Amino acid sequence: MKEIFTKIWKFLWERTGRKELDSDEIWLLERMDRIAAIEEPDYDRMWERIRRKTICKNSPRVKLWRGVAAVALPMAVICTAVYFFREKTQQPSGQFLVENQKETSSRISLTLGNGKVLKIPKDSVGEVLKTGQVAVHQDSLKGIVYVVSGKEDEKLHYHTIEIPVGADYRLTLSDGTVVYLNSASKLTFPAAFVGDERRVFLEGEGYFEVESDKQHPFRVEVNGTIVEAVGTIFNINAYPEKDGVEATLVSGKVNVENGQDRVSLIPGQQARCGMKNIEVCEVDTREYISWKNGMFIFNEMTLENIMVQMQRWYGLDVFFQNESAKSHAFKGMIDKHLSPQEVFRIIEKIANVRFEMKGNTVVIE
Repeated sequence: MKEIFTKIWKFLWERTGRKELDSDEIWLLERMDRIAAIEEPDYDRMWERIRRKTICKNSPRVKLWRGVAAVALPMAVICTAVYFFREKTQQPSGQFLVENQKETSSRISLTLGNGKVLKIPKDSVGEVLKTGQVAVHQDSLKGIVYVVSGKEDEKLHYHTIEIPVGADYRLTLSDGTVVYLNSASKLTFPAAFVGDERRVFLEGEGYFEVESDKQHPFRVEVNGTIVEAVGTIFNINAYPEKDGVEATLVSGKVNVENGQDRVSLIPGQQARCGMKNIEVCEVDTREYISWKNGMFIFNEMTLENIMVQMQRWYGLDVFFQNESAKSHAFKGMIDKHLSPQEVFRIIEKIANVRFEMKGNTVVIE
């Protein structure tokens, strides 16, 4: 395993001198990190060199890392960074997440232009519907695919897919663009694109792999912001707690505008869009796309903001009995498919906080 990991790391690291890692390479490195039993410190240094550090903030924080299921040792001082890795071969013991996913997996909904609502079970494969020249089916990758056969009429017929709490989903649009939608997100899009542009409407968070078509730019409209691309990979986060829109570019080029300002991004940059202006900064894109690869990555994130993610993914209600705990900040990576109890135990080991589950509510003491 060490030799395989080293060869892959060397190949990808040498490529970063020429261009950005693409999404498949990022995925490969993350999976290697999760399946390797990391014992030698050289692995850690390799991984750190691959990661691009954000220059937007630079204050010391706790670092918490987790591979397949790493556990952190207790810390006496919050600002001290400790790394501890352990391979875990069994499935997470907690049952909460499994039950939660069973409840939400059948509630992904697709609303058609006529108002009809279809429920899409994630575990089925085959045709979902056929309307006009557009066929919609669910493939083996647990996502739905739109296929246009023949010429569609000139009228746009919009569909809306809505992802519930505790789930994420993959959608392939009629032009071949692939969209990954995070928990509690919604995308409105034409069943078949017509006209000079390809425009969709997002609520929540989505990761876009846009099919190249210079004659028909791809535009995502979200909360008054428009992200325009031709053939590009990018992530958009517009959850309510963001108080704006974050557009993060993985590869290619995008233009971002909000009516008051307009910027162009290059890979590794993020646009943070407020009501009046757009701030651009360099970021580690892995942090912002980790959700699609089954991980939570926290980069100097406060416990208050971490719990917003936990609330959205696990469907929990959160109550801070200890208000001072909100400001504890963490840096690290945790498997997204652990139970909430396992995640909370990790945090308890390195911070002076305690989590107590009371039904569907977690109390932070």
